[in-house]
Amino acid sequence: SAGAGGGGGGGGGGGGGCCGARRRHVIFVGDSLVTGVGCSQEVCTGPALPRAFADFLCRALRADVHWAAIGSTGSDVRRLRTELVPRLAAQVESVRQAGGRVDMVVLLCGLNDVKRASPWRTPIGFRHDLAELVGEIQGSCGAETTVVLPALPLHLAPVFSGQWPLLPLLSSFAGLWDEQKKRLSEREPPRICFVRSVEADSDLAAQNVEAAYWADDGIHPNDAGYKLWGEHIGRGVMRHLEE
Repeated sequence: SAGAGGGGGGGGGGGGGCCGARRRHVIFVGDSLVTGVGCSQEVCTGPALPRAFADFLCRALRADVHWAAIGSTGSDVRRLRTELVPRLAAQVESVRQAGGRVDMVVLLCGLNDVKRASPWRTPIGFRHDLAELVGEIQGSCGAETTVVLPALPLHLAPVFSGQWPLLPLLSSFAGLWDEQKKRLSEREPPRICFVRSVEADSDLAAQNVEAAYWADDGIHPNDAGYKLWGEHIGRGVMRHLEE
């Protein structure tokens, strides 16, 4: 079963054992995509992305997947490092006290770094800041923990639809930040795992099902969109959680 833990954006919930398999522990760290901006408050029982991710892997691995979410809405990588690393360390210690280990940290970042881009806030600078954040996460969690860096599906967001001829430029510009995640992951495989973006012809594509998968703000997924994306990330990292 998929269990939920607190720690900032974490929700409640949980369940029992599954076939005697070792429980996996996954911690989500990041910005509004972790805290669940875009979720329906009426149906939301915690951030939708970690829930969808854990539910998918629970079924795929036939094992318990326990998750926690530590988020800070509106934060860029620098702020995530100063605000969330201490909270992450406390969550890791809680897992260890219970006799477990943190198998994976999924780091959602870059959205606010793109928004704040300037001659002084470049993709290369982002990679430097991200490397420092990933290093601190590894220091808190230990050598057995995989750090996951998913690409963001910004190029599919409805807020950018109808922006032709700017859309290809915006997509390429935002992609520069995701490229830094990929390059960082190539330095330390398999301890750092990059998950490529959802393809433009997927169900998340704004031109196909804008109302079905995106929140009213046009930049965050809704519950259904988070579910689709969470399963996509789950498929991308499943090999790292198999025993």
